Amino acid sequence: MSERSKRMLRVAAAVLLLAALLPVIASACPLCKEENPNAGPGLWQGMFWSILLMLSMPFAAAGTVVTLILRARRRQSPGARP
Repeated sequence: MSERSKRMLRVAAAVLLLAALLPVIASACPLCKEENPNAGPGLWQGMFWSILLMLSMPFAAAGTVVTLILRARRRQSPGARP
């Protein structure tokens, strides 16, 4: 088997695997998929706040890292306040 045909076989296998897994990956979350219309506003309000919390975490983590780096640089600079 030539190198070209081996490569084509690998690409075909990857495409088939992706085609088999794509519907599972692209489906909605289990809670949204099995939505209960009688759940009431409390459930969806809780989901709203949890999504906002998850979205804010990367910004909070990045802000903490930047703050720590700036403090460390300020302490190492000559003539810095104690």
